[in-house]
Amino acid sequence: MVVRRVKADSDHLESLEQLRFALDVRMEVQIKINDVEWYIGFDSEGKRIISKDNGDFDYHFKDTDDVDEILDYVIDGKKIRDQWQDIVIVAM
Repeated sequence: MVVRRVKADSDHLESLEQLRFALDVRMEVQIKINDVEWYIGFDSEGKRIISKDNGDFDYHFKDTDDVDEILDYVIDGKKIRDQWQDIVIVAM
């Protein structure tokens, strides 16, 4: 599967599966949810984290390879998986 955006100039993904794939292949992802930037990637020890606004807040996931744990992470009262259509891709 190729991770591609809806259109070449779009900053949104076509599906939740594309975000799942990017995380599954261990891509670092920068996204915006409600105008707040989030980084999903790895810390210096190789543990998967989500970080808000360049380090203002960091959360370490229990299982580095569990994509569902990431997609179930709650931001602003909703799981990431439930708001993927509103997510703005900053970088992948």
